[in-house]
Amino acid sequence: MAFKKEEIIFDQGFPFIMYETNARQVMIHSHDCLEINLILSGTGQYMIENRIYPIGPEDIFIINNAEHHMAVHKGDLTMLVFVFPPEFVGSSPENGAFLDLFFRRGRFFSNTVDKSFAFYDQITGHLRSIAEEYNGQEEGRELMIRAHLLMVLGYLNRYYESMHALAPAGWQNRGYSRLRGVVEYIHANFEKDMTLAELAGQAAMGKSYFSYYFANTMKMPVSAYIEQVRISHGAMLLKTTDESVLEIALRSGFHSSAYFNRVFKKVMHMTPGAYRKSKERTIS
Repeated sequence: MAFKKEEIIFDQGFPFIMYETNARQVMIHSHDCLEINLILSGTGQYMIENRIYPIGPEDIFIINNAEHHMAVHKGDLTMLVFVFPPEFVGSSPENGAFLDLFFRRGRFFSNTVDKSFAFYDQITGHLRSIAEEYNGQEEGRELMIRAHLLMVLGYLNRYYESMHALAPAGWQNRGYSRLRGVVEYIHANFEKDMTLAELAGQAAMGKSYFSYYFANTMKMPVSAYIEQVRISHGAMLLKTTDESVLEIALRSGFHSSAYFNRVFKKVMHMTPGAYRKSKERTIS
């Protein structure tokens, strides 16, 4: 599957972009900026790193500057996309705390927010206010957008703190930075055989230390991470193509449909056939 590293160009005077889209994405991608999505209408599935989330109206998704992601849908999904570099929020330690939800990813972190959160409506309200300000030409719109964004980030950090979903300050960001090249390499080459020595070399580590470091940082062995990336790709193909399970298995990095079926059931808790039938197809 194609992987794309997007380059987003911001206005240096105001590094913030907001747009509404219902376009179908055709490849997994990442970018060097931070992203928040608000779903306006429609349904689908969001592939973010090794997870797959259902998409529905009013959902909020949080994506950082390293996560590979792709929204899979049949064309009826409309979302507001907000993207900005970390420095838009500010470089002071106080302002930097607003960005904890993007970088301090703990064990219980989820890229989407539970709608039962007490301040959920306030978050969606501020996101809509950002859209109104962005599309308008009122005096001081930049200040208003930044103010609304800080409120959004403040509420989101309160949510993730309440869920015990943030890792100790600085720990995971430092750890992940050494693995970022490896993660991108896996996403670009998951359909091929990859050896432990090959992956360790991407991180300039010995095999044993790399295995320990990856598992300690990512909270799973590298073999399990590769399996989940492959299964995420297979799940997308099951929903968006009419290819056979064997064809999908081969395109997802598995050497047989039997092995693909076994791993798919372990990760997704259902067979590929049951998954394909579980929801409305996203093929147009």
